[in-house]
Parts: sequence; structure tokens; C-alpha cells
Amino acid sequence: MTAEELFEEKKYLVIAAVKQQFGSIARAGQIAEINNMDLDDLIQVGHLYLWEHCMNYDPERVDTFNAYVMKGMKWAMSDELHLKGTPFKISRRVGHEERNKMNIHSIDLHRDGETVKEFYAVSPIDVEQEAILSIEFEEMTSVLEEKEKSIIPHVGEGYTTREIAVKLEMKKSTVQTRKTRAFLKMNPDYKPIKQKSFFLGKRMIKRNHQLGLVI
Repeated sequence: MTAEELFEEKKYLVIAAVKQQFGSIARAGQIAEINNMDLDDLIQVGHLYLWEHCMNYDPERVDTFNAYVMKGMKWAMSDELHLKGTPFKISRRVGHEERNKMNIHSIDLHRDGETVKEFYAVSPIDVEQEAILSIEFEEMTSVLEEKEKSIIPHVGEGYTTREIAVKLEMKKSTVQTRKTRAFLKMNPDYKPIKQKSFFLGKRMIKRNHQLGLVI
């Protein structure tokens, strides 16, 4: 089977990945729109990821191909949303010292009283006025164990708990426990329910807000 034939056979996985990641095609379109994208852009990300893996297809992995590609496509779509949902282009690989100098803030998007995923979007509405802490990253994390410290940079970069779990190959519950423990060590007043991130600021429980990175 050629790469083209395999691609045509597996194209349905792209739409399936969109539905799994965002709940529905309609919701995916809404999330794409608030992140400076179109639904077609998300689908194209999936197509490109699928094509790349069709080109490098290993017949011996036929039983795991679908699951592997689905997982990768969902990750790629989420990553693209994080990048396109900022008013400037910045890689997640940018160092924390450089990123911290940008004075980034965040706000939440809520629909019907619930946070809609944890994607970034540019927003013209008010953002939080104060950062929780202004001391240096290294000073803050010096009180942490290595396993706790490994999680914090990903939180600061905007990864969700689920994404961090996948990236670090941990259980989601383990990531959440270590994250909370780390935040409490750095700030005894940390309240997991009301605060989203030690670096991104307080969680604003307001409806119709857009989650964003704003300089």
C-alpha cells in the first residue's frame, strides 16, 4: 500500500481526533475562532500529521497505528492552538528567563459556568492586575524536589495537567498531586481551586472570559 492510499484510508481519523479533543466539530470551531484560527486550520494540522506518519508507515505496527496517530494529532492541534492563540509568535521551547521578561498574563474563557479547555486566546477584555509572585524562578523552585521541579516549567508554559502527564509519562493524578505540593511549598497561601498557575496568575471565575496570553 502506498502512502497516498494509506492516507486516503485513514483520513477519517482526523475528524475523529477533532471530536475526541474538543467534544464536537462545533465546539472545535468555536475554540479555533477564539484562538485566531479556523476549523479548517485544525483539520489541516491533523492532515499534515497523518501524512507525515503515512510516509513513514511501519507495517509491523499496523495494530497500534490508529491509536498512535490519533494521540499525536490531538497533541499537534493543541500545540498549534497555543501558538496561534497568542498576539506574538513564541515557541514553548523559549527559556523561562526570557519568557518571564515578557510580563505575560492570562485570563479564562468560561461557557455556561465552565472553563472551556485551557487554550490561549487574544482578548480585548480586562486581564488580571497583579502577578502572585515577582521573585526569580530559580529562587522559587529551590525549595522543590527534582520531580516537583520538572512539572513547574510546563505549568508556566501553559500546558494542561493532562498534557503534562502525557509529556512526562506520568498519571494525571500524579502530576496534579506533585503540582499542588510544589505550589504549596513555594507559596503556603496557594489555593488549588481558586488559582490556576503560580506563574500565570489568579483564576478569575467569570463567565464569557477568553483565556489568553497578553503582553
